[in-house]
Amino acid sequence: MKSHPLLFVTVAALLQACGGGGSDATTSPAPLPGPVSTPAPAPAPVPAPAPPPVRQAAVMPVGAVLGDVVASARIGADGGRLVAPDYSLSVIVPAGAFNSEQTVTLQPIENTAPGARGKAWRIRPEGQQAKRPITLEWLPTATERDGARHLRIATQGADGIWRSAKAGSDSDGVVRTTTTHFSDWSLVAGVQLRPGKADVGLEQTLDLSVLICGRDTDAQHPGEEVLFSCDTDGIIPLSTSAWAVNGVPAGNASVGTLSGMDMPSVSKRSYRAPAALPAQNPVAVSVRYDDPFDDVTGPVLLASHVTVVDPQAGCEWIRTVNSLALELEQDYHWSGSDSAGSASYAHQARVTGVLQRDPQTPIGAVWFSGNADAGRVSAEQSYSSAIVLDRIEVTGQGAPLVEPSLQTMRVFVDLQTCKLMFSGYVPVAARHVRTTKDGTGVMDARVSGVSFLIKDYALAGRRQLGQERQLPALLRDRSAPEWVDPDSHKEFPGVSGTARLRWSLTPQ
Repeated sequence: MKSHPLLFVTVAALLQACGGGGSDATTSPAPLPGPVSTPAPAPAPVPAPAPPPVRQAAVMPVGAVLGDVVASARIGADGGRLVAPDYSLSVIVPAGAFNSEQTVTLQPIENTAPGARGKAWRIRPEGQQAKRPITLEWLPTATERDGARHLRIATQGADGIWRSAKAGSDSDGVVRTTTTHFSDWSLVAGVQLRPGKADVGLEQTLDLSVLICGRDTDAQHPGEEVLFSCDTDGIIPLSTSAWAVNGVPAGNASVGTLSGMDMPSVSKRSYRAPAALPAQNPVAVSVRYDDPFDDVTGPVLLASHVTVVDPQAGCEWIRTVNSLALELEQDYHWSGSDSAGSASYAHQARVTGVLQRDPQTPIGAVWFSGNADAGRVSAEQSYSSAIVLDRIEVTGQGAPLVEPSLQTMRVFVDLQTCKLMFSGYVPVAARHVRTTKDGTGVMDARVSGVSFLIKDYALAGRRQLGQERQLPALLRDRSAPEWVDPDSHKEFPGVSGTARLRWSLTPQ
């Protein structure tokens, strides 16, 4: 842990006694015989600097249960995986971790962790000790990442203290850690700019502040760090130039301005939105901060994404847009069975592309079309019949499959309602292998993917479009207004779980 950067030291004044004078104004004392040597008084000792305050690990209450078990899986000696319905947490048990089959469950609980981001989960069976490390993977939402850096996964011990492993990582958009036991878990951040994301009207204000949630090495648990309580502070006084809007120190009339000052006890700013929508919207309100509880080189850049909104602005501006830069993330996992058999799906996509304005756009609308042509897609599926020996295995991984003559991504904007509809399909080349009583063979199908539909997204004067959604997986039963539909060799009635879709469209 780095030394605390600001110490308040009180230095006592040094006092020195002085002699002299006589008994009265008219009589002088007889001189003493011979010189007299008087030693100088010793200087008063300078007090030692006061040590920095000792931060204590925060003892927090155990989180209350917020609902029933939402996911479970029977995992034995061969290992397995359990995924939360919202994809926030995956529990990956390797082969050899359990001696016998265990029912692993996820239950949402109240989050009491210092520096908590999002929800907390209780993983059971509690107290189960694994023979090999179990990997926990957290997929943060955009909201959980906004305004924070260096995310970690923490767990609460029997003593009420939350701890995170030093060996945890945050890469490729996923936060990871390992454990050999189950308990309560949360995503946490050490230093945060709050709020990390917000909307603000024209010429309206928004207050932002830095939140510090410290940690230190746990002497009782090697390789782990205890978490401290969080303080809204500044600890380090910051110069005005440390705060910026879209990289402009203190902002300006075009992007919005910042006011306020830093003091030893607080680091805050008030953002005032401009009188007109900025060209780059949302704007990034940022601050450079030296986190005293994190071993990083140089200051940390924290950013809050603030969207300036003018509901009266309409959407006529999109007539002048010729293309949209697409970023799309999909996550879909589901397994289930019925009297006819069972199936499991695992689709993931991280893709980008460009959608061009369609010259066939009708009056009163603007259309765009194109493909997701870069990034990575993976698909794993299995289907088993409960009646006869018939099993299908699907595997695919690689860049999104593109057919130049087919535009798989479409955007429709209704200029009258200023609402957007977005639909698409993200395929990947896949191998389909079927096993029956007659043997095993490769099927003709060469593709696997997930299609989706999003409706009635309000532009509301925005310049950058996007959101993160949980959508029902309908398996070709497209009765809902919004849905995802994975390619499937087996149909299930009703909703087969949900998929997470994160997308953005940036006008070019």
